Amino acid sequence: NLTPAEPVDEGQRALVARYVDAFERFDIDRLVSLLHDDATLSMPPYTLWLQGPEDIARWWAGAGKQCRGSRVHPVAANGSPAFAQWRPRGPGGAFDAWAIHVIELSGPAISGVHCFRDPALFGLFGLPTRVHE
Repeated sequence: NLTPAEPVDEGQRALVARYVDAFERFDIDRLVSLLHDDATLSMPPYTLWLQGPEDIARWWAGAGKQCRGSRVHPVAANGSPAFAQWRPRGPGGAFDAWAIHVIELSGPAISGVHCFRDPALFGLFGLPTRVHE
C-alpha cells in the first residue's frame, strides 16, 4: 500500500523535515537528538536492528558513514512519512538508489527508522534508480 500520507500534525511534519535535513547534512548528533530513548533502526533485508540513540549514533559513525553525501526525496509508504535515498556512486556526480527510509513517529520524537535496502522499490514510487548532481 503506497499511499500519500502526512504526519499527524504540524509538529510532526517539522520533526520529519528536521530529520531529513540532518540526514542530508549527515549530522549524526542532530539525527539522534530527534530520536526517542528507545528508538530503533532496522535495515531489511539485513539482520541489522539497533535500539537507542547511542547504538544508532555509533552505527552511523561506523558502517553507516557510507551514507554521507546521499541525496534524498520525500515519499510516503504504508501511511507513514518516508524518504528515498540515493548514495554517492563515486566520481562523476552519480548517485545510486540505496534505500527507502520509513519513519515511525511517536509524539514529539522519532520512534523508529526502517531502511528498506532494495533499489527495486524505487520503481514503485516512480523514482529513478540513478540520479546525477
